[in-house]
Amino acid sequence: MDYNDDVGSYWVGEFKNSMMNINEFQHILIVGMGKTGHSIAQYLSNKNINFSVYDKDQSIQGIRRTLNDARAINYFSGPLEEEYFLNIDCVAISPGIDLRSPKLKSIRKKGIPFINDLAIFSQEVDRKKIKIIGVTGTNGKTTVCTLLEHLFLKAGYKAKAAGNIGLPILSMNNINELDIIILELSSFQLEISNQLIFDVGMILNITEDHMDRYDSFNDYALSKRSILNQSKNKIINIDDEVIKNWNIQDAIVFSELIQNKKNAYGIKKENKKTYIVDDLNTKINISDINLIGKHNQLNVMAVIAVFKVFDHKFIDIEGVLKGFPAINNRLERVAEINGIIFYNDSKATNVASAIAAINSFEGKNIFLIAGGDSKSQDLTLLYDCVKSSVSGMYLIGKDALLLKNACRNIKKIEIKILGTMKEAVQLAFNDANSGDIILLAPACASYGMYKNYIERGDDFKSIVSSLV
Repeated sequence: MDYNDDVGSYWVGEFKNSMMNINEFQHILIVGMGKTGHSIAQYLSNKNINFSVYDKDQSIQGIRRTLNDARAINYFSGPLEEEYFLNIDCVAISPGIDLRSPKLKSIRKKGIPFINDLAIFSQEVDRKKIKIIGVTGTNGKTTVCTLLEHLFLKAGYKAKAAGNIGLPILSMNNINELDIIILELSSFQLEISNQLIFDVGMILNITEDHMDRYDSFNDYALSKRSILNQSKNKIINIDDEVIKNWNIQDAIVFSELIQNKKNAYGIKKENKKTYIVDDLNTKINISDINLIGKHNQLNVMAVIAVFKVFDHKFIDIEGVLKGFPAINNRLERVAEINGIIFYNDSKATNVASAIAAINSFEGKNIFLIAGGDSKSQDLTLLYDCVKSSVSGMYLIGKDALLLKNACRNIKKIEIKILGTMKEAVQLAFNDANSGDIILLAPACASYGMYKNYIERGDDFKSIVSSLV
């Protein structure tokens, strides 16, 4: 599958389309009724555009109940059927829907355009007034978007973060009264072409994830890369093994190393302090921030790089960064009990993010709780990190055995497969000693045990609180 520089996104050819005016459609079918699907339904209802809804897993009664005052023409559930597309002139796709579905391909070949919430948003926002920042990458998106919103607000801007962060793009209120909108974008949202031009488009990193949704890692990477085609200013992590091979010439870059080039950010250690520096040697002290780990140093650097595109005058960046709290479910310090410190990184839903979490506790004994749905990732990538840093593994969820097999040749640690989070936490607590770390970094999605990573993290925190 090749990358097409003339198209705002990539995918199989039949899914490329030029976005029409949303008001030209007579009847739209929304496929997938999660948060995003509901936001599209509410938007279309407010616009008095006819729509029908489909969700494979929810009952028709359940969909009706959750739509509230938005009223659909038809409600469909169960297996997707071509008859659902009769009299439909547009399909609105939610991020959780796999575009490789044969029925969806068949419908698109008939010339019916496919859109998503980002495509609709691109027509709704006042681009002469509002600055748009798009943030994608495998890991760190939510941290970066949350910190960007915080920094812009502290600097006096009207700013809002939305998208994959949890607030659907179309659920934002009064968007054209804002100065800056920060959009967290998954690869799924970038699969459908749109007409949006970003003032800044940023890729934080690209590592293996969602391999159950892509035919190859290259396909996944190209969905991320597509954001650069639509960006006035490009910001990229030049340390990333995938991104560096793209040889993007006109980008602002950030790196752990000092880059001898214009528009570059790096990390400098000086007098036992850590600074982010730019090509003019402007220094910002990040020694005392609440976001731990080298990966978070890169995340903060990315935030500063974005902020500086818009504002070179705000002088209290260091103070804002120092006052920014740790984010729930992202290396969140939960408790210290008998000298054992518990950290919740439930958002570590892939191998790379779990490795980053483990590497944040250099020199500590780590008792790792992991497991869930591995999404067809290569779990053997955990091996070296676990071997060097982990003292015990407590595995739960659907792919616990796959995780155990990936690390089975590590002789120095005991690997236990358990039925519940409560068992895992209790056994880890029994095995750990004062000064050790108990870390929830699942390396997997929460599917099968929990509704989402938030529910998983909340369960972990509740169990830890009961140990006191």
